[in-house]
Amino acid sequence: MHLLKGCLLSSVFCLLSSCHQADDVEVAAQSAKVYYDYLLQGQYDDYVAGLHQPDSIPAGYRSQLVANAKMFMQQQRREHRGIKAVRVSHATADAAARTAEVFLVLEYGDGGAEQVLVPMVREGSVWYLR
Repeated sequence: MHLLKGCLLSSVFCLLSSCHQADDVEVAAQSAKVYYDYLLQGQYDDYVAGLHQPDSIPAGYRSQLVANAKMFMQQQRREHRGIKAVRVSHATADAAARTAEVFLVLEYGDGGAEQVLVPMVREGSVWYLR
């Protein structure tokens, strides 16, 4: 499943970049947005698949990560009437270190917004949440 998600994300980013050599910053930023969009859509397993982790982690640990993602979204609903949208503010990347820092803006249901830092790491051609 982890490999399948990586292939799916690679395909999405190939389309975004018209299959040309995409800029690391843009691909990292769009990857972070995709993972957070999974949270908004309630696709917690897909979000967890975007976390940088070994291919095989214990099922119990994976379940805890999924439960944590659900609890985070429930908390956002209680405190801010949910997250209505996610957009990329800006990003920086270090190609040599294969890392990036993506700044996302979470737009809340109560009209507020918050900028969050999302560290990313590239493994092969796929960017993962660090």
